[in-house]
Amino acid sequence: MKIDLNEIWEFMEMAPEPLQANQGKSWIYELIAGDIVIQNLSSRDIQNLKKEENYDTELLPSIFTFREILWQPNVYTQPALCVPQLSILKVFCDDYVESLKQSQNEEVWLYFDLLNGLSTYCKEAIDSINKAVKTEDIRIPSILGELRRKSFPIVKFFIFHPMNRRDYKTDALNRLNYAVKIMLTQYNNHYYDLRDPYWKVTIGDSEDLLKTDKHLIASNSPSTEGKDELAPIDIQKNNLHENS
Repeated sequence: MKIDLNEIWEFMEMAPEPLQANQGKSWIYELIAGDIVIQNLSSRDIQNLKKEENYDTELLPSIFTFREILWQPNVYTQPALCVPQLSILKVFCDDYVESLKQSQNEEVWLYFDLLNGLSTYCKEAIDSINKAVKTEDIRIPSILGELRRKSFPIVKFFIFHPMNRRDYKTDALNRLNYAVKIMLTQYNNHYYDLRDPYWKVTIGDSEDLLKTDKHLIASNSPSTEGKDELAPIDIQKNNLHENS
């Protein structure tokens, strides 16, 4: 079943145990954030989102509110203006991902994959701009529109994170609403292109979830080196590399 992002808490409070729970069955969650699909989440993984020690409240402004490349109109009109800002955001995501690796905290691996995806989208945009410069066919609105479209579900996930500061959430949501207007009027997007993140809930084997808890943070997100387009990122918790 499909559950809206903010309705997951009500579902977890009200939903009974699945049928055949006594035979090792449990609720299995997937986070669908645009092209990023994170599989094999347990109820405990979802509850970990509400642990204060697992969430950095400065993350939302660092990846969106302060990154005008994701919401400002008519500012980043030339490659010389776009590439440095995209590089800064990509480096931030890469550094943050590395810090999550070093923490060895299995409870934050979901953030790892989302930030990895945002870094990938920045690299795609940089590559597209560099390629366009060589061909002298530079369409910045199209490139930034694609970046913002793909980033939209990730940004929205962090805006509605349950541990956010209220003022940070309000500020970011105002900017996101502004960004949507620009995406629709100037950046070649359509309303149906903007995909809200959501949860997919199914019934699966509890034993499989227990096995995944032994793994440390890593990602099997595909490399985009030499590619123009990113295939959907399909992440399974039990595929995490152990040598992070």
